[in-house]
Amino acid sequence: MRLFIDGSEQEFIPIKTFREAYHLPPAFGVNLFEPKDFTGLGSLERAGGALSEVREAVLREAAMPRTLVEWMSGIADLVGVFTAQLEAINPAVGLKQVEIEFAAGGFGDVLHAVTYELFRARASKQPPLPFARLYGAWLNSSVRVSQTVHKYPYDEHRVWEIQIVTTAYGRAGLIVYGDDGTHYVYDLALGCPAEGFMVNLLSEIAALIYDCA
Repeated sequence: MRLFIDGSEQEFIPIKTFREAYHLPPAFGVNLFEPKDFTGLGSLERAGGALSEVREAVLREAAMPRTLVEWMSGIADLVGVFTAQLEAINPAVGLKQVEIEFAAGGFGDVLHAVTYELFRARASKQPPLPFARLYGAWLNSSVRVSQTVHKYPYDEHRVWEIQIVTTAYGRAGLIVYGDDGTHYVYDLALGCPAEGFMVNLLSEIAALIYDCA
């Protein structure tokens, strides 16, 4: 995984790899430093097959033939369908309204970025950037580094400093400042389990938009 931290792209290594390299206990991770309070939180584990229904309804709307210009207004319709579908399954999931609105906002932002890129490409007579680049830029725009610096006694001689990195999907990893340098480690144990679903759905819709260009 690559994320921009303070303006520079950094390669994040898996938490399992980092633990093995430094002989760390299984508990070492984002939950050790900034645990998540699950009280009152929704859970996709209770959604069952409902997410498939959300996907199918949204893709039916997205499959309607549109020109690139029509996609500009069509995205608002698609966001409306996406929002309505999330609200329909919410009795089983238990999301807060603000969480539904946040998900719908990110959904719309990514699709708007796709259509703007196609307009740019058409005007410049250049091929558009691939979806992965556009999605990566959106995700990086949401990256935040916690201002809290945690102390971790690595051994009797060394104390590491730790900061937590978050994205639009929640806690994504750690920055570990050790005597041998700075390490970027991803740990999705407390991240949003819907990330994969969202990426795949957005990718499918982006492909439909690209087909109209």
